[in-house]
Amino acid sequence: MLVMFKNLNLGALGHSVPFDQTVSLAKQYGFPGVDPDLGYLGALAKSQSIQAAKDWFASTGLKIGGIGVAAKWRESDSDADFEASLAHLKSDADLAQALGCTRSTTWIMPGSNKLNFYEHWNLIVPRLTKAANILAEHGLALGFEFVGPATTRANFKHDFVHTMDGMRAFCAVVGKDNGNAGLLLDCFHLYTSKGLNSDIHFLDAKEVVYVHVNDARIGRTDEQQLDQEREMVAATGIIDIKGFMVALRKIGYDGPVTVEPFSKSVREMTPEAAAKLTSESLDKVM
Repeated sequence: MLVMFKNLNLGALGHSVPFDQTVSLAKQYGFPGVDPDLGYLGALAKSQSIQAAKDWFASTGLKIGGIGVAAKWRESDSDADFEASLAHLKSDADLAQALGCTRSTTWIMPGSNKLNFYEHWNLIVPRLTKAANILAEHGLALGFEFVGPATTRANFKHDFVHTMDGMRAFCAVVGKDNGNAGLLLDCFHLYTSKGLNSDIHFLDAKEVVYVHVNDARIGRTDEQQLDQEREMVAATGIIDIKGFMVALRKIGYDGPVTVEPFSKSVREMTPEAAAKLTSESLDKVM
């Protein structure tokens, strides 16, 4: 039976180290999985072969988490830039497929200062549908993260998708050809968008592609929370992380669980200390 697993991404903790060091820390501190560094593995594939990169990663004994999406699909990107970026996306997808990766992710900004809701939708949905179809050809699901904080939405003239149900509808359109679009579900964004853990019970497991966990700041309401100021998972107890995990377990989610705290104290730790704390914190809630 497949179950969700602790996944290490040191970049999400605010640290940048060579991928082989990430792998070593993951094994040292009990992470079954890591997000692959396609730059590192791509260089190995280029200097030797994709098979060599596949063999190297397989030798680590770790599960594979997810990759980011290389396509330039945002409103600031021209049509020409988007089309040109698809070659990079295909290259990444080739390598990810060889490694056994089945998950990719990106995030959707909850507004725009130039495009109203419909203009924003009509620009990015066709682009992301094309990207999703390319990823589907390589066996990859595409997870979209909605951004929930009211303080982030307040920065934009025009509002956009920022809730779980809104993103489900977005995914239904983007994934209409292959059914491979779903959620990157972050407990902070669920909380700040006033979503409930019980809302997760209505999801199918395949709708959740990837999961981020963290905690909210003390002394702020859900409407006062800032996207770039969070805490280590289970650090403050403001977010009901155990209820969040129970809900994911109930629907049968079997993918990576990655901590993304945006915490100054975690960034100031050594990578080793950050990995150790993250592993211990996840153990409390998993």
